[in-house]
Amino acid sequence: MSKLFKGVVVAITLLSGLPLVYAQKAAEIFIPLGQSPGLSGKHTSIGKITAIDAREQTIAVADSAGSYIVKITERTQIWLDKSKLKLTNQKGAFADFRKDLLVEVKYEDNQRRDKVPAEWIKVQIIEGVK
Repeated sequence: MSKLFKGVVVAITLLSGLPLVYAQKAAEIFIPLGQSPGLSGKHTSIGKITAIDAREQTIAVADSAGSYIVKITERTQIWLDKSKLKLTNQKGAFADFRKDLLVEVKYEDNQRRDKVPAEWIKVQIIEGVK
């Protein structure tokens, strides 16, 4: 009976965290750049776009740790962070990337950065309305 009880406790503990993970993923578009709980600064990089290669679907980003190439795939979510303009954030596209814009990148592989596909990218929009 104690093994069953321990198994149930473990299962409940593991499952209770799942809704929070899915909720954050669903709400990530609305979280301002650099403010994702548990992710920003730990599993993401924040830097400026230094180059854009539409043919290769990559952007070059420079941050305090150096410069690296970010691969954009069909799975990559791109979000326009318009919180500085006091506007609602919205989905973006590769065409929204501009040199010198600040971005936050969450990689598919948290152990590597250069030439690794991005899970999502937030682009900070600070002027103009799109």
